[in-house]
Amino acid sequence: MSSQSNDYRVSPDTMTDLERMVSTCEVETAHSIFQALADDRRILIMRLLGESELCVCDLVALFDIEYSKLSYHLKKLKEAGLVTADRDGNYVTYSPTERGEDVIEIVRSIC
Repeated sequence: MSSQSNDYRVSPDTMTDLERMVSTCEVETAHSIFQALADDRRILIMRLLGESELCVCDLVALFDIEYSKLSYHLKKLKEAGLVTADRDGNYVTYSPTERGEDVIEIVRSIC
């Protein structure tokens, strides 16, 4: 991506740093996180998980939706690396990952 001209509006050092950032940015990871958060319920789930780890049964009651629909939302959050699941017998409890905690902080500042 290096240009043959040195006619930048920023310093050459800044341009080198920006080129490095473009080449090392994990865009696919960011994209999957934004896709996971592109749903009202998933944003609210993350906000709730910021208060307490929750069982699927708790979330079904809070959202008054079918288990299968909630499972879909949790699957999207898990695929994005935002939550983790822990099975204890018949119960599956969800909690945020470290990356999920970062997202929760942002969500808390908004709602």
